[in-house]
Amino acid sequence: MRPHSRTKRSGFSVQEVLVAVEAITIILTMTLPIMTNSIPNVKLRASMTSVSGLLQNTRILAVKLNGTMTARYLVRTTSPFGLIYYAKRATDSSWLAVSDPQVALEAPITPYTTPTGGGAPAAISTTALGFTPQTGDPSFDSRGLPCSYSGPTCTPNGFIAYYKDDRISSSSGWSAISISPAGRIRRWFWNGSSWTD
Repeated sequence: MRPHSRTKRSGFSVQEVLVAVEAITIILTMTLPIMTNSIPNVKLRASMTSVSGLLQNTRILAVKLNGTMTARYLVRTTSPFGLIYYAKRATDSSWLAVSDPQVALEAPITPYTTPTGGGAPAAISTTALGFTPQTGDPSFDSRGLPCSYSGPTCTPNGFIAYYKDDRISSSSGWSAISISPAGRIRRWFWNGSSWTD
């Protein structure tokens, strides 16, 4: 008679599966809070890049059309909700048209003239900016320089606008875009203790 051969069994024991599930649970518990803020932070940075691009396009259009162009925003209160930045001739006070250069930001990004509310950071200092900014809609003259449009005149100025992404918890989620009097467009982000770019 032949001796019985033992067959090898493959697979995992219940104990091994439980250890693996427990390890995955621990890893997820540690990384989930980080991911909860990381994804909205990436979306906020992308939105600020979109606004910076629209401002640069507005500047280029002003030079190309040999006129003054203004970048404005519109807060949509109906679906789809969100914030839209668009460019128009400074003399055109009509609302957004389909043909206007525009970018849409995801809700819930809210524009501010200065940071306010619980946990809001201090405004960026004029020392860090290198100029005293205006907070209205930025215009660009036919040379591509930023200015405050009022009637037929466009007074040279630098600008700043602040934004808050309400998806991001704690005091982070703040960003800003500045335009220097020379036309340099810069993005700023609050890291919880200081403004960085």
